[in-house]
Amino acid sequence: MSDKAKTTDGQKQRADPKAFLSIIRPQNCVIGGLTVIAGLAMAYRVHPVGPSLSAYLYMFIFGYVTYFFVAAGGNVVNDIFDIEVDKINRPHRALPSGRMTVKQAWAYVVFLSLCGILFAWLNGPLGTLVVVFFEVVGYAYAAKVKALGLAGNFMVSFSFAFGVIYGSFLYAERVAFFVIPVPSWLFFLTAFMILQARETIKGAEDVEGDALRNVRTIARVYGNQAAVALAAVLNIIGVACYILVWILGYASWDLWLLLLLGSAVVMGAALFPLTGPNKKKRLVMGSTLDKVGALIGLVAFVIIPLYGAV
Repeated sequence: MSDKAKTTDGQKQRADPKAFLSIIRPQNCVIGGLTVIAGLAMAYRVHPVGPSLSAYLYMFIFGYVTYFFVAAGGNVVNDIFDIEVDKINRPHRALPSGRMTVKQAWAYVVFLSLCGILFAWLNGPLGTLVVVFFEVVGYAYAAKVKALGLAGNFMVSFSFAFGVIYGSFLYAERVAFFVIPVPSWLFFLTAFMILQARETIKGAEDVEGDALRNVRTIARVYGNQAAVALAAVLNIIGVACYILVWILGYASWDLWLLLLLGSAVVMGAALFPLTGPNKKKRLVMGSTLDKVGALIGLVAFVIIPLYGAV
């Protein structure tokens, strides 16, 4: 069979090189990697060991790259199992559009996963075990857990937010002081709650496609009103955890603008969908505000420990 042989869908097997970039959602991987930097920097600030934070530069680099590859591999696995749903919800993606085959995608997953493990090993064996564990969890999520709706959303949020804890763990392993500091947990909870809220709202956006795999999201089981109400509660909890970082003295009040901006955006994400639970544009606005709020919070999480450590 020639290199223009076709799949059962009648599409060419030759992959579009750009598909290998788009399928990993590089922007999410790049942004998500900052959670590792935030966790590592905060752990150093609370329990400083060594002459300066710069002594751990290699840990920042290896930790960031590890997260990038692990997250990239998870995104590809997710698209493999979501191919039928994406034909309705997101037909432009690499697999449903035919720009990449499932076989090529699985080979890509192996490559990305091995790269993640390699860079994790450069930071330490215990951190490597954590990485392997989350790769397995990520695959399980895509294959089965995602269809469970709320539990699936939990896995998405947890996997992203855990970068903060992973970064703190890397530092703890290096200095043999296995304590994850309180602000790292607050950072984790802030990111987790906001992302969980966003996933809940997205469930209301994607009801039609989710019906194909019988994904039991809050929106499909209890309706959009319940989904946006739950998302609002999760967002409010996230804002409360964010504010506690300042109240408990882990962030300088010089950075009050980040506190105000992040809190305002996420509160907007909490309230806006409530004004029109069945209106697509308002749901999209809510999930978009959550994404922006999470980004602002992530920038704050990186700046706060570095501001205090310099």
